[in-house]
Amino acid sequence: MSKNYYEILGVPENASVDEIKKAFRKLAMKFHPDRNPGNKSAENHFKDISEAYDILGDEQKRRQYDTMRKYGAFAGTGFDPRQGSAGGFDPSKSGQNFRFEDLGGLGSFADIFSSIFGGEDLFGRRRGGMPRQPQKRRGSDITIKLPIDFYEAVKGATKTIHLSKPTTCRVCGGTGEQAGSGQHVCPQCGGRGTVSYAQGAFSISRPCPRCLGKGIIPGKPCDRCGGSGRVKEKKTIKIKIPAGISDGGRIRLKGMGNPGTNGGPEGDLIVIVNAGKNQQFDRQGNDIYTRVEIPYPKAVLGGKVQVKTLTKNISLNIPPGTKSGTKLRLKRMGLSVNGSQGDQYVEIGIAVPTEVTAKQRELLEELAKTF
Repeated sequence: MSKNYYEILGVPENASVDEIKKAFRKLAMKFHPDRNPGNKSAENHFKDISEAYDILGDEQKRRQYDTMRKYGAFAGTGFDPRQGSAGGFDPSKSGQNFRFEDLGGLGSFADIFSSIFGGEDLFGRRRGGMPRQPQKRRGSDITIKLPIDFYEAVKGATKTIHLSKPTTCRVCGGTGEQAGSGQHVCPQCGGRGTVSYAQGAFSISRPCPRCLGKGIIPGKPCDRCGGSGRVKEKKTIKIKIPAGISDGGRIRLKGMGNPGTNGGPEGDLIVIVNAGKNQQFDRQGNDIYTRVEIPYPKAVLGGKVQVKTLTKNISLNIPPGTKSGTKLRLKRMGLSVNGSQGDQYVEIGIAVPTEVTAKQRELLEELAKTF
């Protein structure tokens, strides 16, 4: 009985060419021998999915395969896609002396991945063995923590930091080589960017370790950066802290991160703000909370008390009969952030004296008799 190529690729029998290609790509990347060294099961499975794609990825072979499955031609003869007809195909022998570069009738293994990956093989090499142009890559971000005090977070501030970070070498422009020394084709891979070696019945390709898959190597290394294209420099950076920023808030400075590669843009500098606490004020969003202690008579009779806000001292009216824990609201006395104005809440506490004079005791005892 022949193999069911649809089951091998995990696609329905009415799958489109794109669905078949997508399924093959996913499985080929998963079971590729380079990703599963020494795994015989993965090696065999890779042969099966390559064979399945060889048939189902070709319109004529797929039509023959479907026809012969429909009429039961596999019962005694089998299907030989290489002959295009029934008879003489032994699935158990499929894949012997198998090479990635030759999948029989469909073209080289590189051609298969070229059709999927848009002109490049599995290892990022251009068809025809030519080294691809180095890809520009954006530099990575740098993240730092910046401590600020409570009022700097509330009112805003400008902070200056000194940061030592990699920057693109100005002498070589990031190429890593001395001007005029010239680049040349990598002698190890001949400019292909990959090297091949035999592993049993397989021919394995890997990115060239000398040129790192680029196919070219630089000339004489730059004296300043030693060929890396980067140098560490100390930077003095001014950071504007917006008013009302919260603890843990982030500030992103574009282009102040690590340099890119192959002419790519620099990453960003991300500043995480650590806002300090204040003994008198507690912040919750845009609202401010504070607490004042008043004597018992004022809580009973009412009166005024001085309260500190973020900007000034004000006189707060205490209603008669105010209980401990009562919160009085001061409208629009909180933080203003992005057009949203918060409030200030004043929690009232009753101050109980630990010591009293003889006269105070006498008066309190008289008062107590009235309750």
